[in-house]
Amino acid sequence: MSRFCSERSLAAGEPLAGTGIHPARNLLIQWPKAKWRHSLRIAADMDEALVTALEDVVAAGWRVNLIDRKGESRETLQVFLYPEALSFELRAETLPAFLAAIPMGVDALAPFGPKPARTPLVLCCTHGKHDRCCAKFGFALYRAMAGEAEARGDFDVWEATHLGGCRLAASVLVLPSMRKYGRLAPADAPALLSAEAAGLPYLKCYRGASHLDGPAQVAEVAGLQHLASQGICGTATLRETGAGRYAVTVGASVAHVSLTEGSMSGHGTCSDIDGAKPPATKTIWLASVEPLREATTPNTPPTKT
Repeated sequence: MSRFCSERSLAAGEPLAGTGIHPARNLLIQWPKAKWRHSLRIAADMDEALVTALEDVVAAGWRVNLIDRKGESRETLQVFLYPEALSFELRAETLPAFLAAIPMGVDALAPFGPKPARTPLVLCCTHGKHDRCCAKFGFALYRAMAGEAEARGDFDVWEATHLGGCRLAASVLVLPSMRKYGRLAPADAPALLSAEAAGLPYLKCYRGASHLDGPAQVAEVAGLQHLASQGICGTATLRETGAGRYAVTVGASVAHVSLTEGSMSGHGTCSDIDGAKPPATKTIWLASVEPLREATTPNTPPTKT
């Protein structure tokens, strides 16, 4: 049996849809990958003041990931803040003061020289010290994404620490769209970037929109895939129409999705396999889609996805 959790997840038939949840407030800090450790935000050479400041900003509600990319040598660190979509060029010694200012609001960040982050970010999880699947599958994907983005010139691609869902490697988070992807192969890079450039999810490997809960993500993905199979693509709205029922609307077409609850068991990480932990049972949602209908005016406000 495979020693890679992602290969076991795929063999077990675990669905991607419904696994795209991610916090809305994100702080990304460039830090040399050679210094990354198991933590997604604490590196081996960080001093006590910086570690304390990082833990404080996390306690205040921000997710912090470290990022890096090959072939870059610089005296300052590139830092990104979302959903504000701001970028900063900071020296390491200024980071504690910068982190302390974040909870005070955007105005408090003015002394640190914020600039608009206009180019979408593609974060590829390559955090091998967290899970070996992210090293084996993530780095190959990063190289493909970086090469494709360089040729296109419209995306900024980074290696990133743990994004969640190691068993779904290779994983990507796109900002500011906040769409998550899994089981990506290098060959998927062109199609994913083209879809995101058009403001649409890449449905083949789409885990879901991060602002939706798990069942809503499953419904959204199922509805979009059904509509796409009919040649209907575009910006979608999602509306809950009853218990376990959703309407996914694109233009004048609507897919009605019903969910039923199921379960499966599996290992979440390679370390679970190494530690001989028994497979954990998790809830999954199974979707069925009714024949297409023309859209009608909803009685409740839709959610744009």
